[in-house]
This record gives sequence, C-alpha cells and structure tokens, in this order.
Amino acid sequence: MVPPFAERLTRLSLELGRLDQALRRGSAVPSVLFRQRLDAIQRHSAVDGWLIDPWYLVAELHGLVPKMVGQDGYERGTAVDAASHAFTLWRWYARPDAMQARAITEAEAFLNDQSSGWGPILDAGIAFHRWLQAGHLRAPFCAALSRYWHSHDILRTPLILTGIEALAPGTPWEIKPWLCRWLDALLTETRDTHDLLHQLERARTQALEKCGVQRRHSRAPQAVNVLAIQPLVSASMLADRLGMSMKSALQLLSAFQDRGIVVEVTHRRAHRLFGLAGMGALRDVVKPPTRPVPGRKHGRPRKDDPFTTQSIPDEEITQLPPPTRLDPLQFDYEDLAAAMKQADEAMLRSSRLIARLKGQKVS
Repeated sequence: MVPPFAERLTRLSLELGRLDQALRRGSAVPSVLFRQRLDAIQRHSAVDGWLIDPWYLVAELHGLVPKMVGQDGYERGTAVDAASHAFTLWRWYARPDAMQARAITEAEAFLNDQSSGWGPILDAGIAFHRWLQAGHLRAPFCAALSRYWHSHDILRTPLILTGIEALAPGTPWEIKPWLCRWLDALLTETRDTHDLLHQLERARTQALEKCGVQRRHSRAPQAVNVLAIQPLVSASMLADRLGMSMKSALQLLSAFQDRGIVVEVTHRRAHRLFGLAGMGALRDVVKPPTRPVPGRKHGRPRKDDPFTTQSIPDEEITQLPPPTRLDPLQFDYEDLAAAMKQADEAMLRSSRLIARLKGQKVS
C-alpha cells in the first residue's frame, strides 16, 4: 500500500529540483536570499500570532527610522512587539549569537540522526515532528533545516524552507496527516521562492531595458547588475564596486532615479540608499527626516507667525462658542463632619480599652 504522502513527496522533490536549477542559472541569488528570508520571517510570525510588515524590519536593519504604526499607545506597542519578534527570528536565521549557534548545532545533530528509509526530505519532516513532540524550541530547528537542505545536496543555496504553516492551529498532530500537511506547506514555500526568483530576474531585465542604448564604456549595465544583487546600494558602495568616482556613481544613480529604474528609500539629501523599483514599498515605510521650514527661525513659532497663520485658511478654522462662567458650587460638609466625629469617638474608646488592658490610667 502506497503511503498517503508519497505523491506529495514526489511533487516536492521535482519542484525543489527545478528551483535549484533556476538558482544556479540566476544572477540575483543574494537578493533572493534576502527577500526569501523576509518571507520566511513573515510566515513564522503569522504562525506565532504576529502580523508584521517585513519592510518595517528592513528599515530597522538598515538603520532607518520607520514610521510609527497605530492610532494609540496600544496599537503602537503591538507594532513594536511584532517588530521585536521579527528581529529575533532574523537573528536566528541570519546572525545567531553564541547561545543560538549552540542550539542550532544541537538541532542539526538531531536532524542528521534521523533515518526513515524515505529519503532526506521525509527524514527532515519526521525529525521536525519528533523535535516538537519533545518540547524543544522551533526556531533552532528551522534554522538547522536551511543547512540541512544544503548539506544533503537538495539545494545549493541556503534557503529558509521549513513548512512552518503545518504548525498553524487546526492541523492534526498525528504523524501521517501532519507529514502530508508539512509537505504541502513546503511545496507552497518552494513555489513562492521560484516565483520570487522570476520576479527579481524580470525586474533586472526591465531595468536594463530602461537603460536604453549606452556607450561601449558605460557603467550603467554593471550598475544594474550590482543593484540586482545588492538589495540597497549607496553611492559610495556602487563607486567601490565599479571602480569609479563617488560623484560619477551619484550622477548615475540620479539618472536611474529619473528614469524610474531605482527608488531612493531614505528621503534624505545625504547618505542615501537606492534600490530597484521593487523596493518602493520600503520608501513608504521609512519616516522622512524632520526639516526646518525655509525662512523660519528655530523654536516654537509665535501666534502671529506668517508661516503658521497662513497655513490654515480662515474658513477651515472651527468657530468655538464664547466661554460661559459657571455658577459657584456649594458643598455640604455636615455628613463628612458627623462621620469624622464618630471616627474620633471610636478611636478614643479603642485607646481607653487598650490602656485598661495594660493597667494604665488614661486621662
């Protein structure tokens, strides 16, 4: 009898092979790693109950100030907690510390010890189930899976493919139905990564087409290749990669920006970062720097400041009714005085009783 997961395992194996071949021929592999890691963090956060914006995390990683999300303190605090959770996941997958590295090594050893006779893919699923059944943390095993695919020659590129959606609420925990759900989730992640690769390759091709016909010694095609590999590029970085002056690199990026090839994501006039047109969502997340109004002095403006008075039309100013004087309020303190008198009498009786018990005379 054929197990229920055999057909799913075959489809997943074929899709992983196609993805690996496409990554070998692709020229935007570093960008794929960066964007696919963001997608993996977004999936893992959703399973944990956090709704995150991956571009918010990108802004934090590149030292940019993201816009504050939320209408009140509770919503803003929730957004900050979600960003903190996303950053913790990013540390596990990209820059683990010493403690996290030891946990990943332990999970990797546990993963390599499993053998079911169905091949490395199903061995990984069974090991994942047993790891969670033993009550271990999920993050180190997910990070170890990225190394596992590479060490077993399933993928030449260390992608974060974990099938994490198999841990969503409502998924049966019995081993066979859970493996079927895990293989389906892994297949979805593989296809999404393949689509992401095509998307980034298409963005690179469109950028080269927008460059148009260039002179033989032009650096524009090489600059597009650098932008396709590196998600965000500064003028100094581009100048260093192409061996050109920083002024020429900045002029080239400005020309790209005018043609719609790249977008500037920092809203700054200096120390700017550029990315291909697909990075426009990051620009919407980044908070623009606070700039003084030209012609206005520092400090709080006066009421008769022309920059303040002319900013709001008179017809838009809400006309409030004139203030009215309230009648004085008369408070009745008789009940309060009676209550305080009763309290004083009770305290006096208590002190006399205590003194009598101690054999003392109280005046």
